[in-house]
Amino acid sequence: MNAKIKGKLYGIGVGPGDPELLTLKAVNAMQKCSVIAVPKTGNDEKTAFAIIEKYLIGKELLECRFVMERDMAKRKEARQIAAADIITHLDDGKDVGFVTLGDPTTYSTYMYVHEIITGKGYDALIIPGITSYSACAAALGIALCAGEETLTIIGRGKNIDGLLDAPGTKVIMKSGTNLAIVLDKLKKRGYGAKTKIVCRATMDGQRLYNSIEEYDNSPETGYFTTLIVKE
Repeated sequence: MNAKIKGKLYGIGVGPGDPELLTLKAVNAMQKCSVIAVPKTGNDEKTAFAIIEKYLIGKELLECRFVMERDMAKRKEARQIAAADIITHLDDGKDVGFVTLGDPTTYSTYMYVHEIITGKGYDALIIPGITSYSACAAALGIALCAGEETLTIIGRGKNIDGLLDAPGTKVIMKSGTNLAIVLDKLKKRGYGAKTKIVCRATMDGQRLYNSIEEYDNSPETGYFTTLIVKE
């Protein structure tokens, strides 16, 4: 008797927010999958769902709940549970598409699940997506880097002092509740006028700021806020 064919996992980057920035490869991957896994982490989940909603007709939805607590044991437990839920569908021969904002390889929870599942011998494919910071640069009409310039991508915005000393352009993502601290550090280094800020890139309500001083008068919060520091 032949062994049952297992399904394939697709990690699908759906871009920064605008559904028109979905790649053809992402759309094709979702159409192949009978199950679509959506991360349940608050704003990420709602935004990802809105981007792909028109492609979900006839699909089985799987909510994968993750926690953002400091307790690493709880984070790992949530990832294991999500992986186990996905594996149940893979064992039934169903292809599963795990959708994630931006790109799966850039500060995405998907990669933890990917490593667990591929570590157990399952087949998986990553579909890259347009990152929020490339969308931000496009909205601002600037180059992230040119010629021999370097580019440093900084996530979370906690221990960034050493990274701010790096030459070239610096992108600061996902600062969240640390945003005010990050902005203060940048101003103290004289980067106030050199820091461009994008809130809700490509989404409804997108806002662009050409300096920290300009942003200081904004009511925006830090969740979907990206900073680009140009030397």
